[in-house]
Amino acid sequence: MLPYESFVKKLSRDFDEIPDTSEVKSGVIFPLYGSKDIAEGIILTERSKNLKSHPGQISFPGGVKEKEDSNLLVTALREWEEEMGVQSSTLNVLGKLEGLHTRTGFHITPFLATYEGDLSFQHNTEEVERVILLSFSDLWTKPFYAIQVPGREHFAYYFDLGDGLLWGATCEMILRFLRAHSSFDRTPLLVKPNLVVPPFLDPKSL
Repeated sequence: MLPYESFVKKLSRDFDEIPDTSEVKSGVIFPLYGSKDIAEGIILTERSKNLKSHPGQISFPGGVKEKEDSNLLVTALREWEEEMGVQSSTLNVLGKLEGLHTRTGFHITPFLATYEGDLSFQHNTEEVERVILLSFSDLWTKPFYAIQVPGREHFAYYFDLGDGLLWGATCEMILRFLRAHSSFDRTPLLVKPNLVVPPFLDPKSL
């Protein structure tokens, strides 16, 4: 559990800035759930296995900026409503976190928000397989792995949640948040890839 006062004042409130990069721009909501003063965990989705892009992957609600979106927060809130089936008025946007460049040509801007609804979602089943409530305690206790990306000093990180694998850009953004705003200091178990395609790791086969 994380008290909001430990990180809220450190967040950027410059919502209108759009990264000046050639990458595809996307905005996501990094939604926290909990009590009035304490964040207990993160709301995530498991993407539909029928999607062409990242099927079955655990991710934040969000998507690619459209021409009519005035900024990336508008993008993220629009996608939240489309994917989760609840109004964006259930969110209290706290600020903007550091953007992330992906190896697939995207720049993702995460907006940290508290969810103030009743956790009853009418998610869009064409896009979302299920909604996941990931407690912070799980991130301190679930198996945590890393593999070194071939030819690079970069590591890819994984949490084995038991009923799903948290990895990729979503995992990276969560780790950045934990390391900047909490006492998270876990060292992952360094393992070798055992798959030849993404996610390159199957913990059950280690």
